[in-house]
Amino acid sequence: MDTYYNSYNDDLKKKFGCRVYKVSIDAGFTCPNRDGSKGIGGCVFCDEMGSSSRTNGPAISITDQLLKNIDVRRTRYKAQKFIAYFQSFTNTYAPVSHLKKLYDEAIAAHPDIVGLAISTRADCVDAEKLALMASYRSRVPYVCVEYGLQTIHDRTLLRLNRQETHDDFVRAIQLTQALELDHCVHVILGLPFETREDVMATADKIAEYRIQGVKIHFLVAMERTPLAEQYHRQSWQPLSMDETVSLTCDFLERLPPECVIYRIGGNGHPRHAIAPTWVWQKKKEVIDMVNEEFQRRGTRQGCRAGRNS
Repeated sequence: MDTYYNSYNDDLKKKFGCRVYKVSIDAGFTCPNRDGSKGIGGCVFCDEMGSSSRTNGPAISITDQLLKNIDVRRTRYKAQKFIAYFQSFTNTYAPVSHLKKLYDEAIAAHPDIVGLAISTRADCVDAEKLALMASYRSRVPYVCVEYGLQTIHDRTLLRLNRQETHDDFVRAIQLTQALELDHCVHVILGLPFETREDVMATADKIAEYRIQGVKIHFLVAMERTPLAEQYHRQSWQPLSMDETVSLTCDFLERLPPECVIYRIGGNGHPRHAIAPTWVWQKKKEVIDMVNEEFQRRGTRQGCRAGRNS
């Protein structure tokens, strides 16, 4: 089936000429929204693993995590090159000296590691930390920082107990782009009380800011989270699969065609996800449905970029 958006897999194949996979790392970080620095308990959707794939644990060294998962991805997915991905929680939430030790270990773990990806909050970076990340471009060809934007609307961030603002993101992305660092932002579709117009406003801002990459998540209630409690109380209900596919296509139409789409869907480990169940049961079908909806519409990513309609 034809793909109607600029996928991350295709982008990596163009960069490296082979199949490249990200390998997740849990480096034992926490978050300022969990340790009391800004809040306790974290965002309403974030579980105790901090959005980890749960394939690792901080008790295992970074090197061992990488070697174990490189072997799996090479065997199962025929991957040839790898990106060391600091995924769990806030992976810049430490002094620069400590971050350097962790990042150094990651890129030295295996000769086929060609990149470094670091997931974090916008309020947990500064010029010194971003300069450290940029310094690794002399050692690996790909370095990317990923920010949990989620939405541009402060009123929604407040409801999510995010404990950061859109202004935090603007400051961080300006510093990031000044250093010409590769970057990606995470957004969530299906957030409580957000209308289609709210979601389109987020897409339009991403286009305006000329963001290089976007990872689209669907809001999922994980067990033992405030969102799961809201779901059980019926104060929040997830979007249906059809609604989500339509909204995803609307969102992608507003992004520039060159913006790389890192992912569509997929949140948390299925053993610990409560609702909506279709997110993990029909993961492949969702991607197919997005492409089918674009085909039905006669549109594709970028066709409405800059039109604000």
